[in-house]
Amino acid sequence: MLKVTASARRAVAAALAAAGLVVFGWLLESVAGNWSLADLDWPVLDGLAAHRSGPATAAADALSAATGPAEVLAASAAVAVVWAVWRRELWRPALLAGASLADFFLVAGARYWVDRSRPPAWFAATGGSEGPAFPSAHTAGAVTLLFVGLYLVYSRRATTRGLPLAAVAAGLVVVAVAASDLYLGRHWLTDVAASLSIGAIVLAAVLWVDALRTPDGDRGRAAVATTRAAADT
Repeated sequence: MLKVTASARRAVAAALAAAGLVVFGWLLESVAGNWSLADLDWPVLDGLAAHRSGPATAAADALSAATGPAEVLAASAAVAVVWAVWRRELWRPALLAGASLADFFLVAGARYWVDRSRPPAWFAATGGSEGPAFPSAHTAGAVTLLFVGLYLVYSRRATTRGLPLAAVAAGLVVVAVAASDLYLGRHWLTDVAASLSIGAIVLAAVLWVDALRTPDGDRGRAAVATTRAAADT
């Protein structure tokens, strides 16, 4: 396991949650007052719409269909089941599935609380989408599944080898999912930006909960080893 104490992870979780809440609040005010980042909502959609093409629209539509809320929940559950059976553990698979479920309910709650309209149906590339727009469920689900998964895998490894490349790949997938939402005209720029803050909040919760279970430092690991040795005798 990487030598990162539980207290350090709790500190990171607190900072990440605070940043996510601040950004989400700022975006909410921006949307409500139609200022700041919300000023870029229409220009971004117009700019992307000007470069639409048949193949790009088909690719964006396929990516959007593959990363819908139901699909992400199903993928998270499937990965959790395989992980639990393969590794014979429940904690990390349960955290992964729970994070995706928490993300789903947070996004649903935020959507119906804010109740923001989507871009006009006539603007969409492949037909309009139903329901409130803020935040984007596709982007939030991708952020949560990929980055919570990365944390759960690498937090138990002795080295970070491969982590930078994996993080870049995960980031590129998230950017592609967010871009498809905008390109197809189904969400505003502020919708996908708010999804990043939702993902940060969920990731922070996972870090905090996982830190409660994982011993803090060498003393915690020694205590666990002593307990296991006593149980074996």
